[in-house]
Amino acid sequence: MNSIVLTAWLGLLLPLPQSADSVLPSGTIPVGALLSGWSLLTEQEMIAESSTLGHRKVRLLEPLSISGGGEVLIIGLLRSEGIELKPIHPRLVIGPHWATTDPTSNPPLARFVVRVVRLEHVNPEPICELLRIEANKREHQLGPLDRPSRFVPDPRTGSVVISCTSPIRLQHYLKLLSAADCPPVPGTQRPVLRNWKVRYGTASDLALELDRAWKRRGGIPIHVVEHRPSNSLMIRVPKHIWPAVERLLAKLDSAPGS
Repeated sequence: MNSIVLTAWLGLLLPLPQSADSVLPSGTIPVGALLSGWSLLTEQEMIAESSTLGHRKVRLLEPLSISGGGEVLIIGLLRSEGIELKPIHPRLVIGPHWATTDPTSNPPLARFVVRVVRLEHVNPEPICELLRIEANKREHQLGPLDRPSRFVPDPRTGSVVISCTSPIRLQHYLKLLSAADCPPVPGTQRPVLRNWKVRYGTASDLALELDRAWKRRGGIPIHVVEHRPSNSLMIRVPKHIWPAVERLLAKLDSAPGS
């Protein structure tokens, strides 16, 4: 049970339910006891819209056993008092819930701060994967109103879009991004000539597709020459850029309908 909910009924004389086998007595009891019972029964965290919600009263005509269908009865009793339980994250039915008297209200989720960072030396896709791995380590125990960070690559501009709710975490990711965006190892910027044997279609068609896709992606220009007798492409490209070109070719030169 979280501190927001606990403050709703601290000091009340009625003991809070301690387990799913607890029984709530008949008579007038605080709503907080019902919320606590629901949380115990479902093993889901409860966030109240205000610190006074749990002080509201509800009348039980007979003792209520938390177990044995108690979940449905508790929801019915709460609704009779105008209180709805809503998943905090709509896509997750099992998870923290929001107790509110306004069915149209939404829980106060943390707001994202967005930063767009233009990279100078590396491709955005692998950097985003690196950031996601780091976020999985740092954000595995977020609070119920917090949201995981998002990292979106923009190959066209060579940028990474970071959405984060925590200024501290955001600064950590920006430092990690800055450290990773370093110049290539000396010698790897020299141009190399690579050959790509076309697997599907013709070299001329693939050359046009590659030229259009690479220009949309942005970054260092590449030089492509088709060799029709062997149905292949000769590609002149800086050595450290070739892996990105190779990945793009693998996507473009694929079986129709795949």
